Amino acid sequence: MPVDSTTSISRDLVRVAERLATDEELAPEFCERLAQALSQLWRAGADDLPEGDRERFDAILVRIVPTTTVGTRIELSDSLARSTTPPRGILLVLAHDDIAIAGSILRLSPALCDDDLVDIARRCGVGHMSAIAERRELSIRVTDVLVLRGDDRVRRVVVANAGAHLSDKSFARLSLQTREDTEIGLVLVARADLPDLVVRFLETNGTPEVRRALIERESHPRDNPLTAQVAKSIRRAEDGWLEPYDFDEARQILSRLGEARHQIDVFVRRLAQRDRFAELVLVLAEMSGIPVDLVKHMMVSLDTDPFVKVARAIGLKGETVQEILLVGPWLHRLDARSREATMLAFQATDVDDARARVRRWAGGELH
Repeated sequence: MPVDSTTSISRDLVRVAERLATDEELAPEFCERLAQALSQLWRAGADDLPEGDRERFDAILVRIVPTTTVGTRIELSDSLARSTTPPRGILLVLAHDDIAIAGSILRLSPALCDDDLVDIARRCGVGHMSAIAERRELSIRVTDVLVLRGDDRVRRVVVANAGAHLSDKSFARLSLQTREDTEIGLVLVARADLPDLVVRFLETNGTPEVRRALIERESHPRDNPLTAQVAKSIRRAEDGWLEPYDFDEARQILSRLGEARHQIDVFVRRLAQRDRFAELVLVLAEMSGIPVDLVKHMMVSLDTDPFVKVARAIGLKGETVQEILLVGPWLHRLDARSREATMLAFQATDVDDARARVRRWAGGELH
């Protein structure tokens, strides 16, 4: 009766683990050959191994890899970089290795959490920080470390990363660098989430090139068509915040609640209190006439001004707006100061002006 490949791999791992347990010193040539074989095994699908075999796999690699050549460690790093469930011990060993080895893991590995990235950024050099800065998405916790501890090159990579979320503290540090660094200033000006306070700082302290870029930015005011405004947010990797929500299911739910929408403020507030983000997006799109895809990103963006205009235009009350600011991605993306500023803007917004702007955004009369 033939032995399946998984059973064969398990037996091989047990034999290797037993040998390593008895051999205090391992020949470099043996470690080299074994590491290369295990690297090839992983690429062939060893991530489907049972948990016990995965632990042996990890323990073997942690023991032998430090004595292998750079080329072998690079090959292994590349093999593990895209795995969602790699052997964790060797992943971290390689992530702390020389940057030529660690680079692919730092840039690509979905298995590295914020704690890992922060620890690596603090322990290793600017090369490691630059690689981390290239990841598809970075939380504020990670970017704070990169911006405040990294050098000018690291900060340039962070600010140019569309998926890097920046805190006020990081924006302040980056703003100071623009006094002499035109390159970072120009990239900073291009960000859709640039706070007004930073804009004012750059107007006074930026290089001539940066100030010209600001003039160009301001020549496209915020009451331009909403399509152009929200497109910036789309380019900045906001889609990830929308992935957990099922908008098709939300449409089916709303189709059974048509009568409830006659009292729009009450209806919207109930949706917000129940954290029904997808339904909220669809209702706001229906009531404003703005395309759903644009409303999705409007309800994720750190710039809440378009939402304020829509909320005023369709007659939402302040209590309802407060509830919405605590729903969906905004629960995590907005801080207390941002919510307070949004409420002040809502109270100060003229209803007729809001309706006029929303009509332009929708390309027709407000529904």
